[in-house]
Amino acid sequence: MAAAADAHDDPWTQLTVGCQEFPTATTDPDIQRVMLVDGPAVLGWSQWRAMDEAASARHLTDALSSLIDARITTPQPVAPLVHLLSGAMNEAALWLASSSDPEDLDHTKAALTQLLQALRAA
Repeated sequence: MAAAADAHDDPWTQLTVGCQEFPTATTDPDIQRVMLVDGPAVLGWSQWRAMDEAASARHLTDALSSLIDARITTPQPVAPLVHLLSGAMNEAALWLASSSDPEDLDHTKAALTQLLQALRAA
């Protein structure tokens, strides 16, 4: 996800590409198993969350902070926004893991686009 985002120079594109890559990546059965099943079960919920915070939440915090500083995104506290977006994307990944409809990934990515677009400053 970070590599996909870093392939772009525009900070808004970096955020949206990185976020869109997340549900795509989590449709891989190996990633689902490690990230959504084994990771939390083996490490425990608290340790798994701490690792998520240290990795993906840090990238999301950096990206959103930059967008807010540049006034691309409406000024607001970053921490709650990071947790809301991270929670929404994690929940979508869990839902996609149990979905049998191949269109659900496209629908999820479209909904995520709309969610992210709502953050843009007018």
